[in-house]
Amino acid sequence: MSRNYFKAVAILAGTILGAGIFTVPFVVQKAGILSILIYFPILHSIQLILHLIYAEIVLSTSENHRMVGFVGIHFNKSFKRIAFLISLLGKHGTLVAYIILGGIFLHQLLNPWWGGTEFFYTVALFIAETIVILFGLKMIAKAEAVLTILLILAIGGLSWRSLGYWDVSNYSLLNFKNLLLPYGVIFFAIGGQAAIPEVCRLLKNEKRKIRSAIVWGTFLPVALIAFFAFLMIGVTGANTSPDVLVGLSTHLDNWIMSLALIFGLLAVTTSYLVISQSLREVYWWDEGMNKYFSWFLAASVPFILFLIGVRDLTSVIGLTGSITGGLYGIILIGVYFKVRKKKKRRKVLNKGLSKSLAVILCLAFVLGVVAEVISFLK
Repeated sequence: MSRNYFKAVAILAGTILGAGIFTVPFVVQKAGILSILIYFPILHSIQLILHLIYAEIVLSTSENHRMVGFVGIHFNKSFKRIAFLISLLGKHGTLVAYIILGGIFLHQLLNPWWGGTEFFYTVALFIAETIVILFGLKMIAKAEAVLTILLILAIGGLSWRSLGYWDVSNYSLLNFKNLLLPYGVIFFAIGGQAAIPEVCRLLKNEKRKIRSAIVWGTFLPVALIAFFAFLMIGVTGANTSPDVLVGLSTHLDNWIMSLALIFGLLAVTTSYLVISQSLREVYWWDEGMNKYFSWFLAASVPFILFLIGVRDLTSVIGLTGSITGGLYGIILIGVYFKVRKKKKRRKVLNKGLSKSLAVILCLAFVLGVVAEVISFLK
């Protein structure tokens, strides 16, 4: 396998291993440990299909676009406007979640030495990330593979140190009252659509390997997230916190917690940069805006949402994952069937997506939206 193949797998895996891995244990604990067996196999299969569909869409044209641009190519302007709004809601929601979680981790890491409020650290991290996006994103992209490996090693070390505190009595099997809670959070956590265009660009000269890279780049982080959630709940039980590491801090040595916070911060930061750049490209590539104004919009809107009080991590991730993620999935399927009619196209799905399966997926997305709204309103 070529260097670009492993880099493509690492970029997709690194994008998935962002904020989501730290939020899944909380919702799984609330719903019961058996919810892992319900949600992960089903949602992994759905996300994998969406990743493969997106790759086939990307490969259908030689021009640079994000999903909004592809909708504009294959549908009319009205559909493009709808796709644009959904994309904005999804990406802004994702960035708000990363802003919240990054501030929590940086505060936990530096507060014992420097003091200061969580709000101060959130603002400081946001400013640093925004500057990097403007001037140095290529450096981060080149380091993504290394950072992903380091994150996996850190999670492995954290899991190993946690085994001594693991207790089977910390698990509850199922809580039907909260059974819908994990859907949006897990769907958000294991999605990596933002990295698919980059995977296709890396393997533009090895297109036959794109499917394999997406399969492994999706499966490996999903398996790791499921294992991490299972183990962390066994350690913290009912004390599992929405960001998991804060709740874990009462069980582990300071040095291992500091290591976990450092790599957790790296995971959140690198994913923030990838998603923020993706949002910038929606404004820039798909809407034809100036690249600097695109950068300003991508950075400012989620931060303004944070400033006006959008700070409930679980609600932000759940709503973003289920509502915008589900609607985004329906759009992907619609564009895919338009692309499939082309005579010259690169097939990434082995047998293609049948219309019956497409209908089932779209119905599932709609039901997911309804379920998340009901859960949120309770």
